[in-house]
Amino acid sequence: MKTSPLRSFLPAIAFKAKAGAAFAAWRYKFFSSASRAVGDKWAGHGGPALPLVKMWAGRPHSLILGVLAFQSFATAATVWNGPTWAVSTAIPDNDDAGFVDTRAVSIPGMELIADVTVTLNFTGGWNGDLYAYLVHGGGFAVLLNRPGRSLTSTDGSATVGMDITFSDSAPSDVHTAIPMSGGSVSGTYQPDSREADPLAVLDTAPRTAFLSNFAALDPNGTWSIFVADQSPGETSTLQSWSLNITTVPEPSSALFTLLSTAVLLRRRRNPKL
Repeated sequence: MKTSPLRSFLPAIAFKAKAGAAFAAWRYKFFSSASRAVGDKWAGHGGPALPLVKMWAGRPHSLILGVLAFQSFATAATVWNGPTWAVSTAIPDNDDAGFVDTRAVSIPGMELIADVTVTLNFTGGWNGDLYAYLVHGGGFAVLLNRPGRSLTSTDGSATVGMDITFSDSAPSDVHTAIPMSGGSVSGTYQPDSREADPLAVLDTAPRTAFLSNFAALDPNGTWSIFVADQSPGETSTLQSWSLNITTVPEPSSALFTLLSTAVLLRRRRNPKL
């Protein structure tokens, strides 16, 4: 019986535990001892990330976000345009083990990730067969998950090859916006972001694994791209990939103090927080 590649590459299994540990450590640093209990309450809601801090979906707090906005506007963002890493490797056809390519990134200074974009260049194959994700530290983003696959088109997009940039700020989701037939696909799309089993994923699956999951992490270290072909037939070749990373300076101790004071004042006014 064929198994999902979600269980074939260790980071796909471990990333949630890593993400929890990494974010807990960052949160501990971010909140002072006086306001940590409040931070724990907010952080439990999860949700997509904003530059410098995770935006908690259940209880966004205008006071904290205002302080963070001040920090982001008061400091200059830096864009690291990474090299194009040549790979030129055929992805094993209909093989859950897939292919992993790992690269090292080194960005000087004490910087935190504010935004990430990824470019993938494939030739040949059947784009609707492809499943790809990016892993770094405690972050995880699904770039492709059988694009075009739906109840009425279980083979996904029949396009051949792609040269696509993935950005959370793009107007269209690659899974639903990719052409269903034709030659190579180009342009900028939102990542697929569906964590569903690629053997059963549909366009209606929830989208949670965005590139914003890397926000507030240290950009330095290894970044790995995993690609698997999920259906027999044509063979895709990963020719190259690249990263662009926008970073901002790590919040200063003065900002920590200001944030802690603001939260304490807010808590005294509203003890139920």
